[in-house]
Amino acid sequence: MQASHIKNSRLTTPNSVLMVRPCAFRPNEQTAKDNSFQKPLVSTRKNRAKISKNACAEFDEMVRTLRMNHITVEVFETEGENTPDAVFPYNWLSTHPNGLLVTYPMYCENRRAERRDDIVSYLQQHYIVQQAKDLSFLEDDGDFVEGTGAMVIDHVNALAYVCLSQRANKRAVISACKAIGLTPICFSAFDTAGTAIYHTNVMMCVGSDFAIVATSMIEESDKNVVLSTLKETGKNVIEISEEQVNSFAGNCLELLNSNGKRLLLISDTAFSSMNEEQLALLPSDLTLLPIAVPTIEMGGGSVRCMVAGIHLECKTIGAEQTTTNNISFDTRVRLAKGDDLEGLLALAEAASPGMTTFPPDRATLDNKLKRSIREEQKLMRQERPDYLLFVLEDLRTGKLIGTSAIFGELGKEDSFYSYKREKVAQRNKSLGAHYTHDILHLSHHFEGYAEVASLYLLPEYRKHFNGKLLSKVRYLFMGLHQHVFPKQVMADLRGYVNTHGDSPFWNAVGRHFFPMTYAEADLYGAVNGNQFIADLMPKLPLYVNMLPKEAQLAIGKPHNDGQPAMAMLEKEGFKFTNYIDIFDGAPSMEAEVLSLKTVKSTKQVRIKVCEGTKRVTESKMTLVATLSQPFYAMMAETEEQDEIAVISRKTAQALNVSSGDTILLSDV
Repeated sequence: MQASHIKNSRLTTPNSVLMVRPCAFRPNEQTAKDNSFQKPLVSTRKNRAKISKNACAEFDEMVRTLRMNHITVEVFETEGENTPDAVFPYNWLSTHPNGLLVTYPMYCENRRAERRDDIVSYLQQHYIVQQAKDLSFLEDDGDFVEGTGAMVIDHVNALAYVCLSQRANKRAVISACKAIGLTPICFSAFDTAGTAIYHTNVMMCVGSDFAIVATSMIEESDKNVVLSTLKETGKNVIEISEEQVNSFAGNCLELLNSNGKRLLLISDTAFSSMNEEQLALLPSDLTLLPIAVPTIEMGGGSVRCMVAGIHLECKTIGAEQTTTNNISFDTRVRLAKGDDLEGLLALAEAASPGMTTFPPDRATLDNKLKRSIREEQKLMRQERPDYLLFVLEDLRTGKLIGTSAIFGELGKEDSFYSYKREKVAQRNKSLGAHYTHDILHLSHHFEGYAEVASLYLLPEYRKHFNGKLLSKVRYLFMGLHQHVFPKQVMADLRGYVNTHGDSPFWNAVGRHFFPMTYAEADLYGAVNGNQFIADLMPKLPLYVNMLPKEAQLAIGKPHNDGQPAMAMLEKEGFKFTNYIDIFDGAPSMEAEVLSLKTVKSTKQVRIKVCEGTKRVTESKMTLVATLSQPFYAMMAETEEQDEIAVISRKTAQALNVSSGDTILLSDV
């Protein structure tokens, strides 16, 4: 299909969504009677805990994916254990381009507890809400219409498509549509067993210029009015089967990101069920965003159910409302994932030249990414990983803003070379001559060490502990897994360059032996390994006093931009022991892992999460991290109370932990 020329806006098609994290998720026993999409659960405490944890991981990955695609996501925690369907907020809440906010009557009793004043208040504080209407009073008369699950709304044409059921009876639908200003298009639909479809949006999605509909499930007498209305309003209809409905192919939502790009939120299950002909009928400028949520789909809903679109204007928040306390929650370190390649390439290009271990070469970075993902699995088997790549992400946008890495063991696959600076004394009694010279000789001293490398942070983020977080997380991680990592660790720094951008040491030494520039040699080693060094570098010692003065002064001297990094390493416990980089003469630092400040101050503590919007008081800034996979780390305010660490709800959400869990704490 051709690209759409229909006028679209971020209010009729939202670029912001609201989501509730499923801390107490399980298939809801009260909704199972009429929700045929739910899967039965063997109800043991262990099973419930596992399902809830998996659901949280899927939720967090979905939030990350949406933010990476420039969709604003407002995240709230589930309150209490008795709201297993809280992850589906679109049933009790909707917002509209005219500034209206509506809360709805819910059919099942435990779902009524999902309605929350704090969420309504938050939206009123941060978005322009002209009027709030509470329709929950309809429950008193046994009338129900469960929000945008029951009503699939065409905001441009002010229409509501409604499949009537006990969760959307006609009297409640008419009341809701009148309150909002919508014209209802009501119909009946059934599966092959004769069971009424409980929510319209499992079988129908209406976009700005397309509609995905299971027309075969609609009652024959109602089919014409539905299809004719869709076509009259300019929708290209993509028909799906009942089997595809059971795979949630109708449970989609069109979004418009902050760059004006159209997205279709769809689950991985749904996407896999659709054929090429159906996909070809979707608008060509619509980017599909498949997200895997198999655990949450056990509860009878998919990705569309997990988001309440925010069709409201965002308020302009003044600077006085922003506090430095919020900054600590905005960034998080994790291990790199399969879809990070583009973000990593952008970082490598920003860091180039100068970071040997992280060149701006797509194939090399792709290999590093795949290697890190593969090596991470070794930790499960208590084996030493050869390489792990960490990324720092901005949680507000999903953007990658920094990297750091660990090489598990130098020299294991490729020889690791350094220059060792030493003194030699020479004398001749008959001449009465005695000379002491500094020499450089090739060394494999660091083979068998771990290496911390690839530390880079975008300039605009070099504040608020982000640099410390990227650096220290590697030491904390090695301390956590000290039984698999070497006892010693080293770090290379960038070497000194003059005002012309030249490396005096390279000009005096390396360029005589390698047919390339310093930058080219750096990149070649990163891409192809170090065998060329063994082949071409002189094997005999170099006398320092035979080098130009500028080159002599560059030995063991870091790049001007690297001096703070050297100071940070020294403060951590690293020492310079006269080993230097063979290309630019930069100092190589080393330490015992267990002697590092971060490792020595790390402890395991149980946590308590502040309820609601309460702040952590009497707190200090701490490096916090998870004990188990997935590994997350961040800087956060914590307060220790009788061997319990109190953290904010926002920090718990970012770490995917709950009260009673054990985490790692380390002094900053």
